[in-house]
Amino acid sequence: MPATLARPLLSRAAVAAAALAAAALAGLLAAERPLLGVAFLAAAVFVPLAFANPPLALAAWLVTAFVSGIEGTRGAGTNYALLVVLVAAVGVVAGGRSGLAAYARAHRGQLAAMLGLVAWTAATIAWAPDPAAGGAAEKLLQLGIAVAAFLLVVTLVTARDHARWLAAAFVAGATLSVLAGAVTGGLDPGATSGAALDDGRLAGATHDPNYLAAAIVPAIALAGGLAAGLRGRPVLRLALGGAVVLLAVGLAATESRGGWLAALVVAAGALVLVRERRAAILGFALVVAAGAALWFAAAPGALERVTSVSDGGSGREDIWLVATRVIEERPLTGVGLGQFPVVSGEHIREPGAISRSDLIVGQRIVVHNAYLQLWAEGGIVALALFLAVVAASLAAGLRAAARFARARDRAMVALARAAVLATVGALVASVFLSNADDRRLWVLLALGPALLAIAQRRTRA
Repeated sequence: MPATLARPLLSRAAVAAAALAAAALAGLLAAERPLLGVAFLAAAVFVPLAFANPPLALAAWLVTAFVSGIEGTRGAGTNYALLVVLVAAVGVVAGGRSGLAAYARAHRGQLAAMLGLVAWTAATIAWAPDPAAGGAAEKLLQLGIAVAAFLLVVTLVTARDHARWLAAAFVAGATLSVLAGAVTGGLDPGATSGAALDDGRLAGATHDPNYLAAAIVPAIALAGGLAAGLRGRPVLRLALGGAVVLLAVGLAATESRGGWLAALVVAAGALVLVRERRAAILGFALVVAAGAALWFAAAPGALERVTSVSDGGSGREDIWLVATRVIEERPLTGVGLGQFPVVSGEHIREPGAISRSDLIVGQRIVVHNAYLQLWAEGGIVALALFLAVVAASLAAGLRAAARFARARDRAMVALARAAVLATVGALVASVFLSNADDRRLWVLLALGPALLAIAQRRTRA
């Protein structure tokens, strides 16, 4: 008996010793280089978590994807964290406990479209005029990481709690990004510059107000879905309510017209999709409107910018016009990954007035429209493959909501519908962003198939 008791005691002692050693080393590193010390401590916590509970580690990684723009991090930690989760997922797949095989069987078309998009995007580099100047290799890597995030979601998110963790992580990440901006002066109505500001607009931890707004809108939708499934848990619902108010203030502070258009589309979609709870949706919308009104009252100039349509979308109309000219030149194959900024200057002298040629020639700017960017650089093939992935994800999310409804699982019905609305919001915001390789967007796309698999398992059970 003593021998059998000694093994767990030694195990606990070894774990405690390792924890003390890691804490001491983190302290030493932090004394010399604070960011390195924090990174080491985070790794010491994250790596064991990834192998003990991969779905929870995936949710933790998602939070880091929202704050990877904080000065000094350069996003490297986020990529390393995803790599750790990927390694842990290999063990899950090998143990036969993942959802990857079921996903591959049930969604062959979407999987083929997704892998085809990566392969075709890589192929376009072959006819790109200047791959190095356009950063083609880096862009291909970012798309590959985004697709890997999608596959990790459908592999690891196999239970109701896993889906809730991921949705909560999305909300937490967006909230932390806004808070990061607030801490560095981004929510000071009188501030005009700072690390968290871009031309006086809140950029948070993303360093881009439009990307922040594109994340806030889906986060608000997911928060609503989570809150609807928390009956009898007033503390958690209150916490989500506080997060929604802060996110609404953050959305107003970004002054993003694309973000507000996405919010209006999501609100209208919620009234159509969740007809039996329109009163609750209107109440939720009033909470969001009240949070935004707080900021607009403190910064009237923000409301003026959001409602103004006289500046051509900050030059987007000219950029989109040039993008259509590039598309007309090579509509099927595109000009190659990352090549719009390289070739766009050749098209500004074609018929049609352009008032902001400085954006195209001087700044070599991207299209600021995910769909036009895909078409211009990858041709109609790339755009069609991406839209096929999107359509399959939205259809899967709606089917998941219907299955949960038949099982009378109201909490998961609310979450599945919220996931669909969140994805729609992100896709609407993408009309104003070149973010087809944004890993957060691909996580949202993966939620539909993941939730459908959970619903199917629940129905069979």
